[in-house]
Amino acid sequence: MDHKKLTKFLKINGLIFMCLSIIEIAFFITLNFTEFNLNGSLILLSEFMYGSSYISLTGTVLWLFFIISMILFLILGFFIFKTAKTNKIESKSLAKLMIVIGMVILLGAFIKMNYLVLLGKTPLSTGSGSVAFQTALYRSDITPLMPAIFWTYFIAVNCFLMIISLIITAFGVKWTLDIEELETKKE
Repeated sequence: MDHKKLTKFLKINGLIFMCLSIIEIAFFITLNFTEFNLNGSLILLSEFMYGSSYISLTGTVLWLFFIISMILFLILGFFIFKTAKTNKIESKSLAKLMIVIGMVILLGAFIKMNYLVLLGKTPLSTGSGSVAFQTALYRSDITPLMPAIFWTYFIAVNCFLMIISLIITAFGVKWTLDIEELETKKE
């Protein structure tokens, strides 16, 4: 494997991470200003998420952790891009760093997916009973179509993060094995 190709691969992945995270954050901000039809009155998501009795404190905390995880993935994408751009790391160290980065991304993506699943199952109180947050996002009598699209985007990005983390780790392992094979041949 070539050092230049893998640094280019990491640069591209860092840029993709940053772009996806910026789009995710923009969708998150837009989602905060989406009106929900609860109890026959329109209320913004930000109003009932941050300070009302419609959702439990657990839902609010999960919502905050969700935005924090988006920001952390943005920072991680910037770190990957800057690391690949410096070209000061030797091949063996970069290969091991790719393994570590891939595993960190995978762990972070699993945690973020847990936030999404738990937040989706968080009950919202309505006048006629309670409905899960994710169900409310997909019901046309409660919200318009855009929140459902945003929620699907969040899930799709998270699936992408899980897949790309495995690819980065696999390239790191393969490159490490190639380097060790070359070192044993020299001896």
